Amino acid sequence: MTGPTADDLDKDQLDQLHAATVKASEACLELKKLCALILVPVGTIIASFGDKKPGAALFVAGLLVIIGFWVADSFSYYYQRKLRGAMIPIWQRRANRCSPYPHVPTSGAVTPWRSAFNASMAYYLILALLFVLAAWAYVVGWLDG
Repeated sequence: MTGPTADDLDKDQLDQLHAATVKASEACLELKKLCALILVPVGTIIASFGDKKPGAALFVAGLLVIIGFWVADSFSYYYQRKLRGAMIPIWQRRANRCSPYPHVPTSGAVTPWRSAFNASMAYYLILALLFVLAAWAYVVGWLDG
């Protein structure tokens, strides 16, 4: 009776890392949905303390919520990319055994900066810009209530 082959063991590792990567990816999506969900009640609560008129507290609270979720999502994205990076040497090992196999993925360097500022984080940037524009409109008197 023989034990598992190197390919079997590598496949098990890849399957586990892939499952963890999928969970991290799902967490990123859930954070984006939760951010949108939290902004409405936070805005409602802050506005209810200010006679239902917008104020500086409303814009500051909104920006803090967005920044908080942006940071949390950046951490999740960072670890998702780290997991993907951990899969590459395993693919390379398997590819070397199946020589030649030219379809081994590559990955760029994963840094906290790249995790916070990438295409998937544009959602938070757009939300933050909308809040900044609304705050500016409030300051110049366009949103007097």
